[in-house]
Amino acid sequence: MGGLASLVKSLYQRGIGSDSVRHTVYPVGAGVAAVSDGAAAAWAWSDYVEIVAAATIPNPCWLTGVFCHLPVIEAFYGDFAIASGAAGSEEDLFIFPFGEELFAVVEGQTYFVPVNPAIRIAGTPRLAVRLRKNTAASAAGCTMKVQCAAAIGT
Repeated sequence: MGGLASLVKSLYQRGIGSDSVRHTVYPVGAGVAAVSDGAAAAWAWSDYVEIVAAATIPNPCWLTGVFCHLPVIEAFYGDFAIASGAAGSEEDLFIFPFGEELFAVVEGQTYFVPVNPAIRIAGTPRLAVRLRKNTAASAAGCTMKVQCAAAIGT
């Protein structure tokens, strides 16, 4: 029965096209530093920082996750927002909470936040990130990358 189950699974995967999906992490190379303004009040959103320029990601693609690297500068928690659009006209696609206080005793924690269900991104817009946190008067933040999925061979 294992052969038949394997065949059915294979046919199903081909039928929905999941055998032709490629996950890519952006930006290629070093991540982007998302930090708050050292003079900002607690829970104030920072400015957006570009993750990828327009015309970088494939069209269409799906935002499937975010990688965060949290250096230990201070213990803080807050929210990140991943957005699309030109500088000055970004629209948030996904806002998620993070908690460095959970990791404050271990320097350099990296974690992955899955976006489920994945968010479809049409076109090839610029992607950016901003953050807010519970503490004021520091430039603490993290380094980020986004994971996108796209169909290949079509």
